[in-house]
Amino acid sequence: MQKRYPEISSPTHFISMTIPTPCAESANEPSNGIDYLIRPIQINDRERIIGLFKHLSPENRYLRFAHAITKLPDDFLDDILHLDYKKEMALVAVIQAQTESEEIIGISRYVTPPNRGLCEFSLSVSDAYTAHGIGTHLMLDLIAHAKENGLQAMVGYVLSKNLKMLHLVSDLGFRITNPDDDPEFKIVTLDLEEKSS
Repeated sequence: MQKRYPEISSPTHFISMTIPTPCAESANEPSNGIDYLIRPIQINDRERIIGLFKHLSPENRYLRFAHAITKLPDDFLDDILHLDYKKEMALVAVIQAQTESEEIIGISRYVTPPNRGLCEFSLSVSDAYTAHGIGTHLMLDLIAHAKENGLQAMVGYVLSKNLKMLHLVSDLGFRITNPDDDPEFKIVTLDLEEKSS
């Protein structure tokens, strides 16, 4: 998939720098009347991320965070807004209202454990937009970025009852396995390295 944002370079940690505005066209779904753009998260997206969380049902909040949660912790917000782009990435899907600022309707993110060639992903899409392919689009762009960064695999820990997520990652080619010590979760893994013929 064609990249929808400019290359991110040094410095390695953007504390107070705004990420460049994406330079490619938005993704369209004319049949559903949705026009949205995928771009890297920006330092000023804090309230928009909170707005996305408010548009998740209690059930979907539980499926995303694996426990009941009514408010995003400040440390979570600080962490996701201040990324080390050599080790992690967060992409957001946004729509532009005619009379309002951008609204974030989905987010995908990966982080990399120290000294390992793999990354762990997470994904959230607003309840109102879960049937429009936005989660798949966010994941495809996130996978492309992880490959560009030379990562070898992408993994996720998905609640066994989260059937929509398991179906999505299965369609993307993830391998689904059962951990030995926790039947409530599935481990999903995607090999990011090109296979030699």
